[in-house]
Amino acid sequence: MARLPGPGLIGLPAAGVAGMRRPHELARDLYRRYGHVVRLGLGPASYVYLFGRSANEIILSDRPDSFTWYEAMRVLEPINGPTALVLTDGEDHRRRRRIVQPAFATRRIDSAVPVIVEEVDATIDALVPGTTVDLYSLYRRTVRRIVVRVLFGESLARHADALGEVLEPAIRFVDRPPQFQFRGAPGSGASRRARRAADRVVDAEIARRRGSGDRGNDVLGMLLDTDLGDAELRDQVVSLIAAGYDTTSAAVAWTLLELLRTPYEWERSRDDVTDRLGAGCRVPDGDDLRALNYVSAAVNEALRLWPPASLSGRRASDAFTYEGQLIPAGSIVVFSPFVTQRLPELWGPDADSFRPERWLEHEPEPFSFIPFGGPYRRCLGFALALTEIQVAITRLLQRTTLTLVDAQREIRGTGLSALRPEGGVRVRVGSVL
Repeated sequence: MARLPGPGLIGLPAAGVAGMRRPHELARDLYRRYGHVVRLGLGPASYVYLFGRSANEIILSDRPDSFTWYEAMRVLEPINGPTALVLTDGEDHRRRRRIVQPAFATRRIDSAVPVIVEEVDATIDALVPGTTVDLYSLYRRTVRRIVVRVLFGESLARHADALGEVLEPAIRFVDRPPQFQFRGAPGSGASRRARRAADRVVDAEIARRRGSGDRGNDVLGMLLDTDLGDAELRDQVVSLIAAGYDTTSAAVAWTLLELLRTPYEWERSRDDVTDRLGAGCRVPDGDDLRALNYVSAAVNEALRLWPPASLSGRRASDAFTYEGQLIPAGSIVVFSPFVTQRLPELWGPDADSFRPERWLEHEPEPFSFIPFGGPYRRCLGFALALTEIQVAITRLLQRTTLTLVDAQREIRGTGLSALRPEGGVRVRVGSVL
């Protein structure tokens, strides 16, 4: 069997260092050096990177039964639990997905817009003109409260900040490269304790509802009326909270960062909001958000440049050929939305530029824009995430004037579990309405 292209033994140490904090940059460098197929690592610890639109289509659509998730995504188990949707395959996954999917229907999400607005407005109300704040840190807490309130109700929402605090060690642990996540590694014990602490909070709420007989009119209430076992139920709740705020808060931050460092785009987005909602601060509803074409384009453009999941992986159950290279059965294959969504052949010579107009000019090619994954296992929470981002951006456009601090500094991302802006989004607050 021909050897797959890659850095080999000599290049592994440098690649390992480069990939610890910025795995998306490592992936892009591998593509530029070696092309569409790259092996990184040795033996069973190796990964096969597949780059390009066609690779995404093969993995996400053409061969759904030829790839499994658990072996590639098990690095997320310390926080999500073994029965979370992102870690399961086959009939177990299909059954759990059918149970959870109704929670993310358009009608439910539209009904949640007032809650999202309330939480976003509370964050804006706390801004003090003349001060400097990190909007990423602020909206990380805001999004966490939104996710808990919308999906799991007011009772559990009282524990939203506490859940965030106890989950952080687990999130930091799974944010490391897989080779540093072995049992006994620094942080592994804290990660397990963090998950157990989160389980205790969720278990108490489950017991309270079962004891009172009041299931509640939310996702947890809906899940309590299904055949999910207690462990399955806990894993769905904790994974939805952790993934929901970790990735969505990063997407809010990137959208704000790109708009604020391009004042023309900030003003054009504000004009879009004013045209639809008027010059005041009228609260948007679901129909309003869908009508804000330029704001939606700006959100999509930020997701294109900075997808929250910059890399994802699967295990190949069968051997297959890609770009003339035989990919052996059993390989852990890695694909990269970050790389695909910046390819000049798909996005033009300005592929690295923030240009929302491109979304008003034409639709992207299939599988060239995959910030939420692909068809049969697309992220269930994508519509809720988009709504949260749009509300956050819309209300800031309506109610504030902001100036980006250090606007000329180089923007870099960091993180494996979620790609977030290094250094946050520090702004000077002008006026607040």
